[in-house]
Amino acid sequence: MLIIPALLASLTAVPACVPASGDAQVLLRRAADVTGLTSANGRVFRAHATDVLSHDYESDRMYAPFLIQTTRFDEWFEPATGADRVTTRESAIAGNEFAGVTTVGGRTASFSVRDTVLTPSAELHTQLQTTRPLNVWSVLADWIAAGDARVVERCEYRDFSRLVLVHPSSRGSERLYIDPASGYPVAVHRTEHHYLWGTRAVEYVYSNWTKVGDAHLPGAAFRMVDGNAEYSRSFGAMRLIPRDSAPVLALPATTVPMTTTVAAFLTPSAPDTVRVGPATFLLRNPGYQETVSLVGDTVYIFDATQGDERARQDSVWIGKLFPGRHPVVLVVTDLAWPHVAGVRYWVAQGATIVSHRSSRAFLEQVVNRKWLEQPDVLEQRRSRVKRMRFVSVDESLHLAGGAITAFGINGPSSEGALAVFTSADRFLWASDYVQTLRQPTQYLEEVVAAVHRMKLEPLKLAAEHLPLVDWARALALVPTPP
Repeated sequence: MLIIPALLASLTAVPACVPASGDAQVLLRRAADVTGLTSANGRVFRAHATDVLSHDYESDRMYAPFLIQTTRFDEWFEPATGADRVTTRESAIAGNEFAGVTTVGGRTASFSVRDTVLTPSAELHTQLQTTRPLNVWSVLADWIAAGDARVVERCEYRDFSRLVLVHPSSRGSERLYIDPASGYPVAVHRTEHHYLWGTRAVEYVYSNWTKVGDAHLPGAAFRMVDGNAEYSRSFGAMRLIPRDSAPVLALPATTVPMTTTVAAFLTPSAPDTVRVGPATFLLRNPGYQETVSLVGDTVYIFDATQGDERARQDSVWIGKLFPGRHPVVLVVTDLAWPHVAGVRYWVAQGATIVSHRSSRAFLEQVVNRKWLEQPDVLEQRRSRVKRMRFVSVDESLHLAGGAITAFGINGPSSEGALAVFTSADRFLWASDYVQTLRQPTQYLEEVVAAVHRMKLEPLKLAAEHLPLVDWARALALVPTPP
């Protein structure tokens, strides 16, 4: 008796997407009309807005709740040219505040603004292309200007049928979902390559539409990554004002279109070496510093940052410093995403991973993630690399017969983080938890306390963003362990 209802359900089920056709430019112009973009008539859009940005990539845990950065800003958008000007009023995260900045950008280029001077920046353009689609008018202006959209499908999205347009962009193919009844844009979809997760699914979703004068605009917009909200934008006061009452929104006419670039801190430029001891070296580039040490026949690496290319370059240096074949042990001291982006490479090489017991689940997510569109070294060797070899650290762990000690810093702000001590060099690797020696910090106090607790006596100190220095400089700032 249950067969008939099941059969009926299969016959009446509507597929998620079906092929569709139509004139994409007509649909885009209708969306521009119903949202008010085409009727701005010498007016510019102005809004007070707030962004809530998830810092899941550097929180104290790699699971929710994550740190959030809140940013209040003023936005000005010129419908005629697609220029978007944003001035930050205040921005804060976890006890830190940042000064306001002004940027202006368009579909092909972006600039930092100081007084009346516009400074072009490809890195800034890459950053702004992440948030530009949160403004639905900028999306429509860019798609209309590109002139290469086409209708491909009708899909169920957010409970209703939508027409799907596609067009190529600097970040690959994008899909625009338009409600055929109202003409409103509903969402933009695209895929993005990520240094740790490979391909990620990105959605820009528009909701809570509201009337703004004779225009209609969303009161909220979201950037969703793999189903999780990365940016949540809430618009406050929105209005259309005469262009001559707005700040300068003109973009240089001769600007060369900018390409997507890698952020400076993630650029895997070739590392240099700094000698710590007879068989211990720092490998450093402008973004991150790491440590390699040969004890017996085994190479120990303290942290692997920036991704496959950086790890490959580190491997080349290791081959020069320590010729021959050696087993590799990678000690992962901290889980912030840029700090562990080289882990997959070393797992592919058969390295043993040593980290805090609380790190295992996250590192398994990193290693098990499938990189199908742009396979990295691990994905290419997936058939040979069955699993990650993991060694857990709780309070402390002696490696290399006691020549290396990995231990938990385990302060209130450093739970789950490790530091590493090499006895032959009396060298302390402080992970990312000594970032400055200009003044005492919570991190520094916790590292000094952990060293005192372990009864260690370092002579030298270095960290991911701290050059090799005397340990005495740290003790001068925190003379008595708390």
